[in-house]
Amino acid sequence: MRSYPARLLISFLLLLAAPLANASLRPSVVFLSPDDSRFWQLVAGFMEAVAEDLEVDLEVQYDRESHRFSYLRMAKDVLGRDEKPDYLLFMCKENVTEPMLRLADGAGVKAFTFNTDVPDAARASIAMPRTVLPGWLGHLSPDNIAAGRTLVTLLGKQAEQLALAPRTSIPMVALSGTLDSSAAKDRDRGLLAAAVQQRSELLQLVYANWSRELAREKTEVLLERYPNTAAVWSASDGMALGAIEAARNAGRVPGQDLLVGSVDWQPEALDKIRSGELLVSLGRHFMGGGLALLLLHDYHNGRDFDDMSPDYVFRYKLEPATRDNIDLVQRIADPENWSTVDFRQFSRVGETETAKAVPDPDAVLDAITGALARQEAGSVASRE
Repeated sequence: MRSYPARLLISFLLLLAAPLANASLRPSVVFLSPDDSRFWQLVAGFMEAVAEDLEVDLEVQYDRESHRFSYLRMAKDVLGRDEKPDYLLFMCKENVTEPMLRLADGAGVKAFTFNTDVPDAARASIAMPRTVLPGWLGHLSPDNIAAGRTLVTLLGKQAEQLALAPRTSIPMVALSGTLDSSAAKDRDRGLLAAAVQQRSELLQLVYANWSRELAREKTEVLLERYPNTAAVWSASDGMALGAIEAARNAGRVPGQDLLVGSVDWQPEALDKIRSGELLVSLGRHFMGGGLALLLLHDYHNGRDFDDMSPDYVFRYKLEPATRDNIDLVQRIADPENWSTVDFRQFSRVGETETAKAVPDPDAVLDAITGALARQEAGSVASRE
């Protein structure tokens, strides 16, 4: 029969071993995609590539109704399971972000939000991660306000070079997403601020609900209403593709007498940049879900990310794809090439040299794109 001190020692050792045993288990993550568009398929595909290398059990669910209440219903279904995931990863949406986070916290499932800013109403109620809700681990989003400004700047500079506008101003129309999208709102804020500060005359801003078809219809009306339009600012590539169709239908020549700029790095949009019909697309945020998985993987294995951001909120820049770098961007955005990179090198659990050099989200994404670029350089050299 073991003595009391011996039993006490065994109990103490078991307590010490518990976190290590938990860390050895594969973390399970459910990602709720807000729709099944090409962009979100890219996001999910990149996450799957990262998850495979990191040995994370990833489940992707697409909200094919594309509505905030159907999104909330998806979260309720996942959180109501008998066997719940370790983590829930989802995009912030107006009016449902707080309920989803509260449901996850109450169910004992840790949550991580990404891609769009936390809505103002939710921020006022639950503040930011690990304050009111300890199970809300962190938040990651691109700087959409800066993206909106950058689009205005790039469109304006090219319009001046092509002499598409009078000296006083650059006539521009704009296509935004939906009223319940914080990404659309933030890109709009950047647009409106830049239009005031720069020589851009914003003729009209309309909402096209992220729809290519609706954007085409609305752009046709706008070009008829404002025939002197020199540029079309679009909050997404899908809507920009609709605008390009509308321009051609109106007898305009996109890239020559009308400039179009957008956001997302969607494959078809990158093809339009190569052909000259689309001036620029800001992107790389399809990697955001993969970056969130890296953070969750490290957290699950005992390496919290509090030293990377004291308030557990991360923000990164979107980068422009233009004709000058289109080869590299298409390589980065090509799903067939993601398997050429071992994403374990970016995890801080193993203390690799690469991981030590990535103190913030921009540095991580720069390192990932650099790794893909080196793979491209290697494949080119092997062909020569």
